[in-house]
Amino acid sequence: MALKIQSSTAQTLQDLLDGKVSPANISALQAVRLAKLGCLEADDKSRLTVTAKAARVLTRFNKRTAQKTCDDAVSAALGVILEEDGTCTQHRQVWVAVGQNEFSRSEVLTSLQSLRDEGVLRSFKSSTNNFQVFWARAEDEAEAGDFEVNTPE
Repeated sequence: MALKIQSSTAQTLQDLLDGKVSPANISALQAVRLAKLGCLEADDKSRLTVTAKAARVLTRFNKRTAQKTCDDAVSAALGVILEEDGTCTQHRQVWVAVGQNEFSRSEVLTSLQSLRDEGVLRSFKSSTNNFQVFWARAEDEAEAGDFEVNTPE
């Protein structure tokens, strides 16, 4: 299982990459966390140095944080858009509701897909056109009722 970076560790890593702080001046706890993530290593003279992996780790953390923020915004927007039973929407309406300048189209689609995977939403097409994908609340399947057959007597 991959180790996940915490926000305080991400801030320390950002400071290291920006040159605001040197590896020798960070706390031992942060140094151990960054070393476990593969962001710090010891050189020939036993000095801590920032690895090339550090920037990738920080980029992944920032992307995951932005996606979490988008997930929350999409959930809130869907609560308003799909307020009435039986309503559906397209991703563009959700994207406009959360703000096209704040989130990318792919972030909104990823949020919708994760809600579908969790069973909150369902998606369906009204035609073979990929731009005609609709999103609606996942409704419980109606259970089949008990029926009796009338037999003539």
